[in-house]
Amino acid sequence: MALTELTESDHRLVEAEVDGSIRWLWDHATADPGVPGFGQVLDRDDNPGVTSTAATGFALAAWCVGLDRGVLDREQVVARTRGALRGLLRLPHSGGLMVHFADAVTLERQGRAEYSTIDTVLALDGAVVASQMLDDPEISDLTDTLLARVDWNAAVHERDGATLFRMARVDSRSDDYGAHADADGWVGAWDMTAEQLTMYVLAAGHPEVDGEIARALWAGFDRPVGSFGGHTCVYEPGGTLFVYHFPLAFWPFGHDPQGLDWWANARAASLANAAWCASEADRYPTFADGLWGTAAGLGPWGYTVNGAKPAQPPSPHCEGTIPPASLMGALPLCPEEAVAALRVLRDRHPGAWDERYGLADGVNLGAGDAPADQRGTAPGTWYSPARFGLNKGVSALLGAAALGSTLVWDAFGSHPWTARGLKVLGLRQAIR
Repeated sequence: MALTELTESDHRLVEAEVDGSIRWLWDHATADPGVPGFGQVLDRDDNPGVTSTAATGFALAAWCVGLDRGVLDREQVVARTRGALRGLLRLPHSGGLMVHFADAVTLERQGRAEYSTIDTVLALDGAVVASQMLDDPEISDLTDTLLARVDWNAAVHERDGATLFRMARVDSRSDDYGAHADADGWVGAWDMTAEQLTMYVLAAGHPEVDGEIARALWAGFDRPVGSFGGHTCVYEPGGTLFVYHFPLAFWPFGHDPQGLDWWANARAASLANAAWCASEADRYPTFADGLWGTAAGLGPWGYTVNGAKPAQPPSPHCEGTIPPASLMGALPLCPEEAVAALRVLRDRHPGAWDERYGLADGVNLGAGDAPADQRGTAPGTWYSPARFGLNKGVSALLGAAALGSTLVWDAFGSHPWTARGLKVLGLRQAIR
């Protein structure tokens, strides 16, 4: 659903955030074409030396939206996209799975970062969109090379009768997440409903992945059902909202062969989040002000992943912080509820806005929100001083979709690789 039923000022509000997010993703990419990191996008703007592979993927798609909206110049977008894709090919990788974080100039692996399936997928999602939208031979060839080099078969894991993808690979047990690695360096498994839906599409489109295995992977992860406030959905264990929005930023997943409508599921999860936050208004001043959308982002006490019900018992983790990107992500799903909260930010919280880059990354409005080890440190009204590439990415893509643009969805769905994957899996596009 587009924002056709909302006011002109609501449209301006959303457009300002979409364009501000695109500018952030452009301004916080490595701009020097003479260095290996050209075109790679920062993880966050208060840590300028470190790029995020996933944020670069969101940016590749968002720059195309910016071109369509007249925010960016085509010649510059093509040049930077070529550079970004060359950089992704140069990143340290394991079987095509790219490192999570890298140096913004040299592309050297940062710290002990893992080789991540989901970060690789989000980078490839953006590459697919750029390849279709920019119609540039070099961009198309680089994208095909990135897609083909991923060894998805090596990441397949059989457990208790379920076929699953592993989450990451490491070089040693001293790496991030390495303490839990198996003998081959694999860590974890995508055994839950979360943000990984486009992973199955990319794998199913790979000529070296058997269709039966691809379909088993799609069917293999858990789909627990829960409700809150009259809204029933298949839920992510922590109840964090971004996991429902990230896949839809690239393609509007509808019905699958198991009978689940993923678009309707994300709408129900978003509305349940809003209802849970409203039910907790006596405890959290943020929610009492009409805000909702608990997810991942920066809070007053550092990076945090907040959730809402439905979630795995006994209760979701929450410190009372919301990233406004959750509201932008919910816009195409439940526009009236999302815009109502965005109006609160616009009308009551000018400190949460920046004229060039739009919304802050996090908002927390006060006492009672501190984690157990931080009692007595409640900050009063707090707005995040930093912005994250992932949150700006989802804001740009789903904000544009809410305004009526199907550019990213059309590009993702029409690329030969992803079109093949969608067909293999029998996935349908949502009817909105």
